[in-house]
Amino acid sequence: MTLDLQRAAQRRMRRAVITLAALVLVLVAALVVIALRGDDRTGSAPAPAPERSTTADPTPVETMPTDAGEYVAPASYVALPDGAGDVGGLPVEFPRTPEGAVAMAVASARNAWSLDAAEVEAGIRAYASAQYRDEMAASAEDGATGNRAFAGLPEKGPIPRGAALNAWPIGVKWEKKGSAVDVLVLLRVTSVSGAGADPKTTLVVAPGRAIWESGDWKSDLTDPKPLPDPAEIGTARFNEDGWKAIQEGSRL
Repeated sequence: MTLDLQRAAQRRMRRAVITLAALVLVLVAALVVIALRGDDRTGSAPAPAPERSTTADPTPVETMPTDAGEYVAPASYVALPDGAGDVGGLPVEFPRTPEGAVAMAVASARNAWSLDAAEVEAGIRAYASAQYRDEMAASAEDGATGNRAFAGLPEKGPIPRGAALNAWPIGVKWEKKGSAVDVLVLLRVTSVSGAGADPKTTLVVAPGRAIWESGDWKSDLTDPKPLPDPAEIGTARFNEDGWKAIQEGSRL
């Protein structure tokens, strides 16, 4: 990553931090497209996705990196538990374990990349801590607008035919901090600005903190701090940087 890109990412981070009360929620980190610190990989991106939002899982894309020779298998996997319940199709009621906290953060980060403000708000209400839930829900429209900008779409009006924005979590790191769990989610985000447009794939690291609240894990605010550069799964650096590949339920 060039110095200019790093500075641009830092400016986006500062704007988001100011907008969101000087703190970063993992859900909102994705919503307003902060912490965008990765290389576009258009050479290996999949065919344009069908016209849809990101509530459902996108089709996995090829993991072989374009700038290396052999595929390097992940050295470590983590089996993330399923939620025991759901709210509007979003999984909730994760077990009270570090892996349960990570599973919530992954679900939250995945849902945040949506072009639909109603879907963004639903994710906030499902995963945000009660203390900040209403405030964050009020920013759902801004989140969807930021996602539109990321995908190269007009901020207002109908979404162009063939436009899509999909987020696929590919790796995680976490650290217990007392009763909380600090989580980093590594995502591959693919966007298409419309029918016939070339897809763009970017790696993003989304930070967050999970706390146990009312019988489930919820996303709390965490202090902004420098984030690690993302690493594509299938590369040696993915392992060297300590990322764990994700297995959710019976799905890799």
